[in-house]
Amino acid sequence: MKAPSPLGLRALRLLALPTSTRRCYASLPDKIPPPPRSVPQPRPVAAFRPTPSGPDLRKKRDDDQDFTPYPLARPIGMPNSPESGENMGLDKRTLRQRRDDFHNYDKHLAKRAKMTKQIAKPYFRDWSNMRFHKGKVFVANERLFRSEHALYFPNFFGKTLAAAQVRTATKDGYGGLGRSTCDVMKGKVSVVSIVSNVWAEQQMMTFCSPESNPALHEVLEQNGDVAQRVEINHENNFLKWHLMQLFATGSLRKSRSVEEQKRYFMVRRGVSDVMKEAIGLLNDKCGYVYLVDEECKIRWAGSAVAEEHEKEGMVRNLQKLIQEARTPKHQRENFLENKAKLEEAVSDVMI
Repeated sequence: MKAPSPLGLRALRLLALPTSTRRCYASLPDKIPPPPRSVPQPRPVAAFRPTPSGPDLRKKRDDDQDFTPYPLARPIGMPNSPESGENMGLDKRTLRQRRDDFHNYDKHLAKRAKMTKQIAKPYFRDWSNMRFHKGKVFVANERLFRSEHALYFPNFFGKTLAAAQVRTATKDGYGGLGRSTCDVMKGKVSVVSIVSNVWAEQQMMTFCSPESNPALHEVLEQNGDVAQRVEINHENNFLKWHLMQLFATGSLRKSRSVEEQKRYFMVRRGVSDVMKEAIGLLNDKCGYVYLVDEECKIRWAGSAVAEEHEKEGMVRNLQKLIQEARTPKHQRENFLENKAKLEEAVSDVMI
């Protein structure tokens, strides 16, 4: 049999495959439609990172000998009102939630960043900063922060010195003896002090001790129905915490009355960095004092060793807060405005 010629093979191929490989440039291929646009997602809300900005923070290097602390220029505190049971510091996740978090890479990155920040902080940094003005970071504000602009004092959850307490059924990390500071502070003007060691307690005593500031105790005794003193001892070290429970609790009870024992809180956990930055607790080795009104708002704050004008301003502002608390709410605004105008008029006459 004779083999087909190339022309015959081409004809057979055209019969079997009618589509030609030739391209017709008159008919262009359709354009590929663009992919559908994704629905714009709302921007994530930034985490609340309250820090005393402006001249309140240490702007210069820690070894700067010329650093001078400035008075608080704006209110400090948390934006939300404290609630009972907040900041217990316990991990209440279920096993399923812990397993999901263990396989979540984003949470691993967040935890890694937090650990890196803790490791990068020098262990003796707070002690080194004590060389400059004895650790004073800010000077107390001369006047009270206005109530409508003031921020809230966060809730601290800890164990009090009171010996006879009813144990609660909730797991709070203190054997059912944990209490919230906001339950004690709401409804009264409070002089709140925060310490974490003996050095900080000595600094705090320059503000609050009867020897250093007798006028403060006179005001508290005369207005016991409206004003009170609340003490917070924060110790997050496991060994130091148990040593304090074994050896220091008895002496602390002896130096305080039964009512004062109920207002002395020993806090071990639940104090986050956000809380510390919000209330200006930037050096754990210093003592801090706050004037908090009946709505748990910070109206005045002082740190480290008290200066003479700070002690006088503390007593004067405490008296104003007591007078404000005794005034009905619907009369406070007009009363305070008239009083401010009267003080300005008197100062103009005296000048």
